Amino acid sequence: MIDKSSGIPVYKQIEMAIRTDIDRGIYSVGVKLPSEDVLAERMGASRGTVRQALSELASQGIVKRIHGNGTFVCEPGNEYKIENDHFISFLDGLESSGVPVDTFVLDRKVVGASSISSDIFPGVTQLYEIRRIRKRNGKAIMMSYDYIPTDLVPGIENRYQNEKSVYDFLEAYYSIRVSKVKRIFQAVAAVGDIAKLLTVKTGEPLFYIVQQAFDEYSRCVDHANLYIVSEGMHFSIISSR
Repeated sequence: MIDKSSGIPVYKQIEMAIRTDIDRGIYSVGVKLPSEDVLAERMGASRGTVRQALSELASQGIVKRIHGNGTFVCEPGNEYKIENDHFISFLDGLESSGVPVDTFVLDRKVVGASSISSDIFPGVTQLYEIRRIRKRNGKAIMMSYDYIPTDLVPGIENRYQNEKSVYDFLEAYYSIRVSKVKRIFQAVAAVGDIAKLLTVKTGEPLFYIVQQAFDEYSRCVDHANLYIVSEGMHFSIISSR
């Protein structure tokens, strides 16, 4: 029950109570939480206050809210730190958690540069497309499309096999070192083949990240579209003043 005289905001008390129940295993991973009305009645609070508590838990990646379906307990995900003075690839970030990540190449082929905006690869006519999926503990967590200008990587169609890191591959075979990365984050709904390959329901929220890697000459050497299962990764941004 809620103690309104404690000085702790009611929504915070509800948030802590639900989190405690999750930690104790009362609500396990994948389980649907009781409805807002049921929780409000149990906690002796308004539905709006319960909704605020659930929103806080969702922002922390502890639960996920699916419109029309309810609120579900998330699998503990990885926190991905973004620091101004340090670059780390997504693969490095995932593996730093100590859980092995398996990378599977789904497709690789030469495509026309019209697949990507001409502003990104000016003067380029062909790109090498690599489509991959990454799994942790057998569960799909990320799907990616990488586009690399073929004129920078002659013979890549014969050299690239199933290397985990495109950046390491570029440096090892072509002496192309990524020195800067730009990322744009969006939220999208899972649809079509992406939903199927990530084994999520159509309409489930995903992190969509447009990632551009630049070498020391400020050339874009890799453009990637990443789709990440939202419960599989959390992000924190660290800035220095």
